[in-house]
Amino acid sequence: MIFFLFVVLLLPITSSSANEQQEESAGDADESTLEVVIVSGVRSRDALELNISKVTQPGVDNSELLRLFPGGNRNNNGPISRISQYRGLFGAHNNVSIDGQTYTSGGPNWMDSPLSSIPRSLTQSVTLYRGLGSVVTVAEGLGGSIEMTARNEGFSNEKDWSTFGLADISYGHNAHSLGTALYLGAHNQNNWLDLAVSMDQGDDYEFNGGTVSTSLYDREQYRLAYGHRFTWGDINLGAVINRTGESGTPALPMDILFVDSEQYSFGLDAQAGEGGLALRANTLAVTHVMNNFSLRPPPTNPSGMKSLRQTLAVGNSNGFKLTYDMDMGSTELLFGMDAQQEKHDADITDPGKDMFYITNFNAVARDRTGVFMQANRALSGWDFEGGLRYNRVDMDAGKVGGNLAMMPMGGMMSVSQQDRLDELAQAFNESDRKQKDDQWSGTLKASHRLGDTSRLNLGLGRKARSPSYQERYLWLPMEATAGLADGFTYIGDINLKPETSIEFTAGIDWSLGSFELSPEAYFRDVKNYIQGVPSTNMTANMFALMMGGSLPLQFVNVNAEFYGLDLAYEYAVSEAWILRGNLGYVRGKRVDVEDNLYRIAPLSSFLELTFNRERYFVSLESIASSKQNKVSAYNNEKSSAGWGIANLRCGFSLGSMMDIHLGVENIFDKAYQDHLGGYNRVADSDVSVGERLYSTGRNYYIRLNANW
Repeated sequence: MIFFLFVVLLLPITSSSANEQQEESAGDADESTLEVVIVSGVRSRDALELNISKVTQPGVDNSELLRLFPGGNRNNNGPISRISQYRGLFGAHNNVSIDGQTYTSGGPNWMDSPLSSIPRSLTQSVTLYRGLGSVVTVAEGLGGSIEMTARNEGFSNEKDWSTFGLADISYGHNAHSLGTALYLGAHNQNNWLDLAVSMDQGDDYEFNGGTVSTSLYDREQYRLAYGHRFTWGDINLGAVINRTGESGTPALPMDILFVDSEQYSFGLDAQAGEGGLALRANTLAVTHVMNNFSLRPPPTNPSGMKSLRQTLAVGNSNGFKLTYDMDMGSTELLFGMDAQQEKHDADITDPGKDMFYITNFNAVARDRTGVFMQANRALSGWDFEGGLRYNRVDMDAGKVGGNLAMMPMGGMMSVSQQDRLDELAQAFNESDRKQKDDQWSGTLKASHRLGDTSRLNLGLGRKARSPSYQERYLWLPMEATAGLADGFTYIGDINLKPETSIEFTAGIDWSLGSFELSPEAYFRDVKNYIQGVPSTNMTANMFALMMGGSLPLQFVNVNAEFYGLDLAYEYAVSEAWILRGNLGYVRGKRVDVEDNLYRIAPLSSFLELTFNRERYFVSLESIASSKQNKVSAYNNEKSSAGWGIANLRCGFSLGSMMDIHLGVENIFDKAYQDHLGGYNRVADSDVSVGERLYSTGRNYYIRLNANW
């Protein structure tokens, strides 16, 4: 592995700003110029940014855009239940924020994932911090940081008020998807006010061979925000209301009946002495109801009776982040503190049995408080960034229990299942559920220009993550696992240790004329990685078998490592033709036993060739993935075949205010199964239960967009 990293360091290749030239030219162009997708974004230090106004791909949320970043991907549990993946780490390992505010999933299976908390149509930009996320952008977790910003025109330069707006409507023939958005506002030099409304709906999608049942979706979102400029600084207030209706999650055991969430935020930016002060605070309340019978046929128990299950999950969170930064010439200093308080409850009922209930999670609290500092300094031709963070994580949970309301079966009382449940509940209730973890993280990054065309980038860091509330407090064999979607039931371990990792990154940015390339290699050694292994809890094992299931897994601490290489590239063939894309490979495995880690993206690539003129463009796009046979034995993960699809997109400017986009995705209607797509759990689908889900077949789409 060290030799592999050493060889990469010797490569005389890099990519500086992947799209600086295009960004500059776009800014100078006439307002009627049609803007095209930016693939790898503008690189500022480690930030890769996508401006949504230049993205031509349609989408319900921003999850598919992660493919456009080197090392980026997503786990797909449903059309609006996708989870970020970056360099093999997914879910809680990655920090996902919207306008500097975090979104905490209200459900124990992450059906309302952070990526789904803002629709694509109301997004202004998506930024991925490549490589080692700083202690400022990654509050907790071993992975990366993804920041999304909502549409916002901000203040104007004029004293008088003026208005602005956007209207967007799109339709896709596959799944009969319909998306609409309206964004309106007014501003002057001291005020801005905006309002946004969006609606996204779709039926079950089709592939070449059938229909994926329970893949429909229905979501509305309403956003209101106001900003005011004082002589000493700016403040802003925001409110976001999400109303998700019946939406399928075919890779999970239940579907969304509804998700209602309300989030309120406050922001402040002010000059304080010689530096700048920034404050972000928010409060979020989520109510989530899911079941296994409204959108899909319910499963049956060993006696042949339907097993109806419905879960009411409630989540609340409060958070803030306060930073103070100073520019001291060749040194920039930043100090800060932040906190995140979460509370979760989840109760399971059976609509056919009034006495049935399971208290899955009760009064669960997870509170994190952190302090951090970061310094940037230029010294002897090198640019350095160093940061330190300390977190305190306090967790607790209330007492649990349940009543299976079992009836006598075959002359033999089924009270044994109830006995096993009571034993597990008693053991949990008598345990010390209060847990406290101390974490520290640190990063050191260095960048050095090797010549006029290349720059060396190095990084060394330590990261930490405490267990999620599911990993620590799941007391009864359940599939409430934050979207793992491997089909196993799990039990938690209150005494889990925090994960810690040591990570090294090395890359080179290189440009030669109109060609730019930026490879980066990484190696991550993880101690106490949280992984499911066969349960040794005999009571839990007996309960799972009695309920007609398989033996559960139990979350434990193991040792693991991740390593790989990803790169972005761009080549301006001529003034009109641009070729760009990325390639990523990651290897994740356990080092204490011979096994691979679960749900790791295989070698993946994105490639786009665009012909771009002032008022129109045509783009041919390729997305491909190799086979993945390095799969997890403990999770009974299935290998997957390689695949590749082609997409054709074009756009035309209809004047200074309006443009139209047309396209065909999966031109050749290839039937393929994405390794990150999960396994089907729906009985009446054209995909067999337990088989990996097929991705969307050919899709014709049209999108009309107006700006003023």
